[in-house]
Amino acid sequence: MDSNLETTAEPQAHKRLIFVTWFTLVWGLLIFGRLVQLQVIEHASWAKIAKGQQTKSMEDVAMRGQILTRGNRKLAMSVPDHAVHVSPLDIPDVDFATSMLAGSLELDRQELERKIMEARRDGRGDLRIKEYATLEQVDQVLAFRLDYVSVRATGRRVYPNQTLAANLLGSVNGEGEGEGGVELGWNEELLGMAARVQVEQDSRSRRYGRHYQDGAPEAGADVRLTIDDGIQFVAENALREALVEGGIPFGSLVVLHVKTGEILAMASWPTFDPNVRVAGEGELASRVNHAVSVPFEPGSVCKVITLAAALETTKLRPETPILCGGTVKRILGRDIHDEHAYGVLPMEMVLAKSSNLGSVNIGLQVGAENLHEYMRRFGFGNEVKVGLPGESAGVLHPMRRWKPDSIASVAIGHEMMTTTLQLAQAAGIIANNGVWVKPHLILDRREPGGVVEREPLPPPEQRIRPETAIMMRRMMEQVVLAGTGKEAKLRGYTSGGKTGTGKIWEAGKGYQRLYNSTFMGFAPVSNPEIVVVVTLNRTTKKAGGVAGPVFRKVAQDALRILGVARDLPDTAPAAAPATGTPATEEEEEEEEETAERQISLAEGQPHLVAGPTAPNFKGKTLRAVLRESAAAGLQVDVVGSGIAKRQQPPPGALLGDSRRIRVEFSR
Repeated sequence: MDSNLETTAEPQAHKRLIFVTWFTLVWGLLIFGRLVQLQVIEHASWAKIAKGQQTKSMEDVAMRGQILTRGNRKLAMSVPDHAVHVSPLDIPDVDFATSMLAGSLELDRQELERKIMEARRDGRGDLRIKEYATLEQVDQVLAFRLDYVSVRATGRRVYPNQTLAANLLGSVNGEGEGEGGVELGWNEELLGMAARVQVEQDSRSRRYGRHYQDGAPEAGADVRLTIDDGIQFVAENALREALVEGGIPFGSLVVLHVKTGEILAMASWPTFDPNVRVAGEGELASRVNHAVSVPFEPGSVCKVITLAAALETTKLRPETPILCGGTVKRILGRDIHDEHAYGVLPMEMVLAKSSNLGSVNIGLQVGAENLHEYMRRFGFGNEVKVGLPGESAGVLHPMRRWKPDSIASVAIGHEMMTTTLQLAQAAGIIANNGVWVKPHLILDRREPGGVVEREPLPPPEQRIRPETAIMMRRMMEQVVLAGTGKEAKLRGYTSGGKTGTGKIWEAGKGYQRLYNSTFMGFAPVSNPEIVVVVTLNRTTKKAGGVAGPVFRKVAQDALRILGVARDLPDTAPAAAPATGTPATEEEEEEEEETAERQISLAEGQPHLVAGPTAPNFKGKTLRAVLRESAAAGLQVDVVGSGIAKRQQPPPGALLGDSRRIRVEFSR
C-alpha cells in the first residue's frame, strides 16, 4: 500500500516540476521580449514620453529696456517675476482646480472659476491666472503636480517715480507691450527678444536643470530721454497747483532747450500712476498727453508770427504807428473787438498790449499768402514728430480753403489749431536767432553690451532772418515789461513772451466764456537758453493772470537748475519806458553822477579790482554800437531803433560779471 502511494506521487511531483519550469521559462521569455520591445523596438517613442514628463519647454521672456533721464536716473525699469498660467481645455475638474489654485494664489475662487469657464467656451488654450506670483506661491503650485498648470518667468514693469512724467512715459499692458507714450512709441526697441528654455524636473515637479534651445533671451535697449527730472518735477508741480487752485480741468507744459532742441520737460494734467494697470479702454483714453495730442485755438500767441512776417515782408518796423481805433471795428465784413480803445500804437506796443485790431491791420498788410507761408515756416499744420503716439499736426487750412476773412482770424490765432509742443517749436525759432532746430525727446539708446547710439537729427534750418528774430525778442520783452505778460517777469533774469487767450468754440453754441489760456516765453532775452510754453484749457480767466505765473515759476527754477548766469539784479528793475521816449536832462545827469560815484569808490580802494567800465554809446547809431560792443566783448540789449539816447549801466560805470549793457534808441 505504501509502495503504491510512493510510485504514484513521484510522477505527479515530476509533472509539477516540469510545469513550473516551463511556466518560468515562458514568463522569462515574455519579460525578455517585453524588455526588447521597450528598450529596442519602442525605445525612441518611450524615451520621448519620458523626456516629456521630465522636461518642459517654456518661453523665457526678455527684460524690457530701461527708460532713463538725461542724467541716467531711472524713469521705468523691469524686475524679474513669475506668472501662473493654466490650460483651460485640459482641466478635467474645474471645481477641484479652482479650490486648489485660488487658495494658494490668494485669488477669488468664484472669479477664477468664471475666467476658466469663459476661456473654455472661447476655446482658449492658455490663460494667465496670476500675473505676479511670489516664490512661496510658485512652490505651492508646483507641488500640486497639475499638468495643466505652468509657471513662467516674466518681467514686472516698475515706475519708481510713480506719477512723474507719466503721460510722457505711458505704461505697459498685461502682455508686457507698451500702451502709450514712450513705452508704445519705442516698444520694439524696449521689448527685447524672448527665448525658449527646456526645464528639467523630477517626479515632484522640482526643477534641477535648464538650457536654452536657440540662445538666451536678449534684453531690450535702454532709452535715454532728454528730460531733466528736476525741471520735470518743477513743471508738473507748477502746472498742478495752477489747475487745482483754479478749478481748471486740463493743461500742459513744455520746456525746450533753445540751442539743442532737447525737450527738458513735458507735463500734462490730469496725470496717473503707470504702476496701476489700465482697467479699460475708457481709462486708457484718459491718460492722453495733452502737450502733443490735444490741439486748440491758441489766440493771441500767434500775433508773434503775424508781426514776424510783417518785419520780413513789409516796411513795418517796431516803431511804426499802427491804427488800432476803438474797441470794435468792422473788417472784411466781420466785427473785430479789442479790450481797450488804443487809437494809434507803435507796432511793438500792438504786441505788448495784444491789440486785435492792430494785429489784423498788420496782417492785412502782410497778405494772406505771406501769412500762410510764415505759419508753415514756424511749424504749424505739421507734426513735430518726436516719436510719441497720437501726436497731432494741429490745423492750418490750405490757402484754397481760406475764406475772404480768414486772414483776420488767423492773424490773431483763430481758425487754426495747434499744440503746446508746436508753440514751443515756434518760440524756439525766435529764441534761436531764426534757426529751427528739431525738438526731440530721445537723447540716445544702447543695446545690452553695445555702444551708445545717438538719435539722428535733421540739420538746422534758417526759417527767418536773424535780425527779425532779435527784433521780435525785444518786442516780446516789452510784453513782459509793459504789456499783458507782467506776471511772467523773472527775478534775476530778463524774459520775453506772449500771452494768448483763445475763446473756446462749441458746436451749436458758438464761442463760450471759457478760454485756452497760454503763455509762450523764453529767457534770458539777449541769449535765450530755454523756451517755456504753458497751456491751461477751459479757464475762466485770461492768460496773463493764470498762465504767466506758471511760466515764471518754471522758468525761474529751470534757469537755476541749468546754472544759467543771471543778467539782472535779484530785484527786477521797473518797466523800461516805451521805445522812442528820449531821456530827460535830469535822467542824464543822474546817470553821470552814478558813474562818478562808482569810479570814485574804486579809486578810493586800491585793493579792489575796478574791472571794465561801460563805454559811452550815446549819440551813436545801432551799427556803431554793435561794432564797438563786439570788439570789447560786451553784450548789448537793443531797445528801439535810430540813435542811442540812453544806456544802463551809464557811461563809465562798473560792469558786472554779465558784461551786459542795455541801450535805448530813438529817432
